[in-house]
This record gives sequence, C-alpha cells and structure tokens, in this order.
Amino acid sequence: MRRVVLVVLCVSALSVPASAQDTTAATLRRARDLYEQLELERALPLLRQIISPGWSYEVTAAQRVEANLYLGAALVLLGATDSAVTHFRAALERDPFTDLDPAQFTPTQVDAFRTARRAVFRIGVRPVAATRLDPRTERISFTVVATHAASARCEIRAIAPALAFPLFVGAIDGMREIEWDGVLANGQLAPSGRYAVVLLAQSRVHAGGGTDSASAYFDVQQEFPALEDTLPDLQSPELLPERYEKSAGTTDLLKGLGVAAGAFLLSEIGTNRGLGESRGMATVVATAGVAVGVGSFFTRRGSSRPENVAANERRRAERAATNQQIRQRNAERLAQTILVIRPAAGAAP
Repeated sequence: MRRVVLVVLCVSALSVPASAQDTTAATLRRARDLYEQLELERALPLLRQIISPGWSYEVTAAQRVEANLYLGAALVLLGATDSAVTHFRAALERDPFTDLDPAQFTPTQVDAFRTARRAVFRIGVRPVAATRLDPRTERISFTVVATHAASARCEIRAIAPALAFPLFVGAIDGMREIEWDGVLANGQLAPSGRYAVVLLAQSRVHAGGGTDSASAYFDVQQEFPALEDTLPDLQSPELLPERYEKSAGTTDLLKGLGVAAGAFLLSEIGTNRGLGESRGMATVVATAGVAVGVGSFFTRRGSSRPENVAANERRRAERAATNQQIRQRNAERLAQTILVIRPAAGAAP
C-alpha cells in the first residue's frame, strides 16, 4: 500500500506543468533557445505564458518587453504579421528604446517592427549615469528617444529652488544624445540638489499629434577644496581709543592745580624753616601747573586722538587686505569645482 502511495505521488509530481516549476528567466531563456532553433511552435506557448496575467512568477518590465519582441519576431516568420506588429507595439509602449538589430533579424521582421514604431508614439529618457563632471572641459550626455519623428523640448529642472531651462528644442526621430555642461541658464554652476532631465514631445506622424513626456532624476553635489573663513571685523576691545574721555581734561586740570598747591606748600615750609624766600619760584611753578591743567581741560576734553585713529586705520586696512587674499584663494578653489552626479528617484519637479 505504501508503495502505491509513493507511485501516485511521483506521477502527480511529473504531471505538474514544467512552467510552474521554472522561473520567468529560465522560461524566457528556453523560449529564446527554441526560437534560435526555429522551433517556433514550441517557443510561442512559453512566450505567451510569460505575458499572460495568469503567470505565477514575477515578470520584470525588461522580461515582458523581451517576451513580446520574440513573440513578434516568431509570428512574422509564421506569416502572422498583424499579430506580430501588435506584440512589437506592446514592447515599444513599455520601452521606447526597444529596437531590432538588422544583423540578427530578417528584413521582414525589421519592417514589421518599423510599422509598429510608426503606429505607437512613445518617448523615453535613459537613467542618468553616475559621473564626475568638470564643467570647464567636460559634458554629460542624456540619451533620449522617440519611436518616430516628433517635435521635442528637453529641459533641465531643479526642485529647490524651482527652475527650468531648455537644453534642446527641435525634431528628434529615434535616439539622440543631448549634452549639458552643468551650468544653469544664468551662467551659474548648478548648485547641489536634485534635478530632472525632462523630455516633452509631440508626434509629427499621427494626425492627432499625440503627445508624451518622460523624465529621469539625478542628484548633483558640488565638490571643491575646503574654503577658508574670512576674519571678522575688528571690535572695540581690539582697537585703540580714538577720542579722549570727557574726564581727561578735568583730571589734567586737577593735576595742574595739585602742582600749584604743592609748589606753594613747599614754599611755606621752606620759608618757615628760615631757608630764605622761595615764593617767587613757587609762583612760577604754580602758574605753569595751572596753565597746563587749564589748557588740557579745554583742548583734550572729548577731543580726538589722531595717532590712535591712524593706528586703527592701519589695523583695519591690514585686516581688509588679509580678507581679500582669503576671498581670492576661495574663488580659486571654487573655480576647481567638480560636479558629482548620481542617478536618483524622486517626485516630478
């Protein structure tokens, strides 16, 4: 009995369809091999399984495009050109960069694919490649495509601050490279931030003038040598006083009066001790002290100090010259700025 059960289980396992045991990649690879061997009737069911809503494995956009391409190519060889064009269109609608290499496919297949390109209007922008851009000598290329002739406008847009400017305005048909030097429309180097290259186009083939848009996002980071900080302006504690204080004249006057009083006091002491008359000299000294004190009171009280003003001006000039040299060195370093560009995902600007 146990042996019968094992046999039943083995038979059940063998009866599971091969496609249910394989991944999408393996099935696609087997279908491609069958196509290359011209076993088209065996390749078609596998390719149809992959694009079927009932397929139980995950299918990437690239795998779906490839399955539709080989379906179209196989159907052309089987004489079902209209069905082939339908699958070619499905591939182009998912990826407008899709193409058939004339070296690998027959002229009849290529013609059917061109019919699909004229029937469907799609444009695309390839993801931006990571690069280091020297704006002085280099350019970054954005690859865009239109399935057929179109009037197009390619823009660079920044998210913050919001801005947009055109890189290219004109006709495109098929793939085209559009270059950018990393400079904004105002001549300023692109500041660090998030950007998008946006393609807007209108068909020149369809009577209704179908339109489409596509974009790719990227981050820009400015990279340059470290900058120096300029020196701050000189503050009051670092400068010499440029005016005498209002009390300066009063102090000198008091000193002069003190000298006069001292002179008379010494004169009295000398006279009392019988040292002879010395009041004449005392009068002269006292008069000089008072004169100096009075003169200082009227000339120095709150007035400017030219020697300190000149010294402060020299200090300020030296500080300004130093800051100018720092700014010049910083400008030379900024002139060496490199833009580091990386692909990014983001919301439409």
